[in-house]
Parts: sequence; structure tokens; C-alpha cells
Amino acid sequence: MARARPRHHEGGTPRIVGAAVAGFVGMGMVVLGAAQPGSPFTSKLPGSWIFGVPSAGSGPARHVLLGMALVYAGMIVVLSAWYRMVTVPAPHGDKAMARLSGVLALWVAPLIVAPPLFSRDVYTYGAEGRLVSRGVDPYTHGLQSVRGSAFFGLADPLWRHAHAPYGPVFFDVARAVTHLGTVFATVEGYRLVALVGVALMAVSIPSLARSLGRDPSTAFALAVLNPLVLLCFVGGLHNDALMLGLLVAGLALARRGHPVLGIVLCALGAEVKVPCLLGVVFIGWEWAGAHAPARRRLAGVARAVVVALAVMAVVSEASGLGWAWLWNLSDPGRVNSWLDPATAVGLALSHVLTFFGAGAHTHALVVGARAAALLVAGVIVCVLLSRTDRVGIPRALGWSLLAVVFLGPIVWPWYETWGLVVLALAADVWSRRAVLVLSAVGCFATVPAHLHATAADVAVAVVALLVVAAGAAFSLVRARRGAGAGPAGGGLSPVPAGDS
Repeated sequence: MARARPRHHEGGTPRIVGAAVAGFVGMGMVVLGAAQPGSPFTSKLPGSWIFGVPSAGSGPARHVLLGMALVYAGMIVVLSAWYRMVTVPAPHGDKAMARLSGVLALWVAPLIVAPPLFSRDVYTYGAEGRLVSRGVDPYTHGLQSVRGSAFFGLADPLWRHAHAPYGPVFFDVARAVTHLGTVFATVEGYRLVALVGVALMAVSIPSLARSLGRDPSTAFALAVLNPLVLLCFVGGLHNDALMLGLLVAGLALARRGHPVLGIVLCALGAEVKVPCLLGVVFIGWEWAGAHAPARRRLAGVARAVVVALAVMAVVSEASGLGWAWLWNLSDPGRVNSWLDPATAVGLALSHVLTFFGAGAHTHALVVGARAAALLVAGVIVCVLLSRTDRVGIPRALGWSLLAVVFLGPIVWPWYETWGLVVLALAADVWSRRAVLVLSAVGCFATVPAHLHATAADVAVAVVALLVVAAGAAFSLVRARRGAGAGPAGGGLSPVPAGDS
């Protein structure tokens, strides 16, 4: 006799549909707000996008805070919809994954036509792609070598004299995307690359969750539907999407009994951005099996590193770009921001010493603080690696990646996604709460500056945000009450091993 399906699974379907629609509306609000002529969330330089850019010689843009209100209100709506998605009851199995995949497509749709959000990095990618397509080494030449091109004028001036810190795989992609021609086509080409990374995560996260004895629908909702992931990757077009997709896919293959293939994918990810090498280390540590002696596990790490280096050597030689990019990894550290903990310590020491009359060399203090922070990050990674059997791969690798981010030379919101996507697979409630909180904070981490707005603009923004925040709070309270009737496949409760 067939077992009856739990009724609370059926009852969650209308709420999931409501959350899906709300998330779509929220993403649309973000795109509409960013498209306002005075929006500070995207470049308004001539030629930067096909709409929402003031014409040359036009007066100062009005209603700046109206655009801000739309973006921030949209973020609140999306975050509340996401929270409902991961806490309301949902069915298990293929039916749940099909619905969540549909939600992903719905939420991504508005971002497909969004101007590059929160960053001008994609224009830097475009300029670097021009370098490579002209046969110029991006590791020894800055963007000055393509002065006069459209992308040179659109790229952030901060990076015009920097040398690229990305690996040859990324530049092989950049070389192909460059041939698309126009700014719009090239930007959408990089968006397609970001979508490939998100698709890799969407396919790999459920498989990885099952191999770890986790609920795949909960992991998918936390990791792939994460607003920070979608806004920064599909909206912001960062190459971290491809790196993270390869990392997750490599971990999934390794957990399914294919460690060498997993290492190969992680090595390719490291040839986009180097933090993916942590995946190689953790796969190598697990190669000998759980509870194996430390000597065997270290031998596994050594074998994994050798395989990864061999793959990277082949790719580097085939691309003709070599290994010079590794020497450029400190270039992003030229930004001195108080939001980066290590940099803040160095700057604070400089101010204190100056206050007491001692001569302080700010640059030396910042460099020293960053070096010490990276050493601490290395210790944290080693400790977590040694305790993988106790805390599990998701927590060990997730917190290791976050340690590298927050103790690194610069912290950008999209860097947080490295650890948050992996940490979303953890079974404990506190790790998942960390994913929720850090993702929400990351969405609001890019605060526009130098605003010129009227009192009416301020009033509109404040009223809009209060109304949306009140509606979101009411919606979340109702969602919590509705989800409190019993365990939910889409909720935050740990799922027993083998449950899928």
C-alpha cells in the first residue's frame, strides 16, 4: 500500500509560488532602479549601456534617491522572498527541484537585461580581453595599452595601471567574448559566462547535497537562489561565478567517487581565480577516506596538488600566457578600505602612531597587517582541514573560504559568495543562519556616495523603504507561523542522511 504524502508538503506550494512571484517583482525593481538616469548603482558613462544613460550634455539627473529606493526596496523584497523559500514547507525529490529550477529562471530573467550592477569590473574584463586579442600580455601590460577603446574609458580608473590577477582560463574566455564586438554584446557575453557558472552550481549543488546526506532542495534554495549570488553574478557579471561553479562541480564529482576529475575542475577554476585551489586541498585530504591517518591524508593532498599543477601547467602553456599572473595577485590590494579588517588594522595603527608623534609609514603598516592576517587565515584553514571529519566538508571548506576573504587584502561583497555557497550545504542551523545574515548584509554593502538629492527625493525614498520593509516583515512573520507546523523539506531543520 502506498504511503500517503504528508499534507504539510502540499500546503507549502501556494507560499512557494507567492515567494517566487515576489522575488521576480523584487528583481524587476532592482533593475528598474538601476536604470534610472541618476542611479549610483551602475555606470552612467556614455556608451555603458543601451538604456538609462543620460545623453551627452544633459543636465544633472533628478530623483537620484527614487532610483535608490527602488533598488533597496527591491532587495528587501527579494531577500524576504528568499527567506520564505528556504523556510516554508516544500516537497522532496524531483518535483521540488523542478519547481526551484523554475524559480531560478524566473528570478534571473529581469537580470538578463540589467546594466552591470554595483561594479564596473566587466568593463575592465572587456579592456583586458582587447589586450589578449591583440597579442598583448595582460600580466605585464596595463589597460593603457588599449587607450582609446570604448572599454578603456568605461573601466574604473583605479585598475588602469594594474596588471591582471586572473588565470589563463579566464583570458581564453575573454579572448572569445571580445570577438562579439559592441560593448552591449561583449557585456552580455560575460553575462552568459556568469550564467554558465550559476548553471554549474544549480546542477552540482543537489548532487553534492545528496552525497553529504543533506536535503538538496534546501541546499539549492540557500546557495543558488541566494540574492547575493544572483545580483553579483548575473547582475554584476563577476568572473567569480565561473570559478565558484567549477569549484562546486569539482567537489560534487569528488564526492561521487571521481576525485581526479574533481581536482581537474578545481584546477581549471583556479586558472580563473586562485582561491579555487582550496578545493584541490580539501579533495586531496578526503582522498584517503574518513578517519585515515594524517600521513595518508597529507599524501593525498600532495597527490592532488601535483595533479592540479600538472593541469594548470598544460593550460598555461596552451594559452601562451604562462604563470606571470600569480605575481599579480596582490594588485587588488592597492585599494585601502576601512571595510577590510586587515587594512583597517594597518590604517588604525598609522593614525595612532601619528597621533602620538611617532613617524608612521602607512603603506608599510598596511602591508604588514595584511601579511599577518593572511598568516592567520592560513592557520584557520589548516585547523579546519584537520577537523573535517568532525565538522564536515561544507563547514570546514566554507569557513576556510570566508576566512581567506575576510582576512585577505580587500573584501568585496561578491567574494563572500565563495564561502556562503559551500556553507549553505552545512546541516547545522548556525551555519545556515550565517548564510542568511551575511548574504543580506552583502546585498547592502555597496553604499553609493556623493549623492545630490532634493528633499522630495529623500521623502520618496524613506516612505518607499518603510512601506516595503513593513510589508516584508509582515510576510516573514506569516511565513514563520506557517512553517512552524512541522518539519519542512525546504526549511532549516537538519535532514537525516539519505533523505532526498
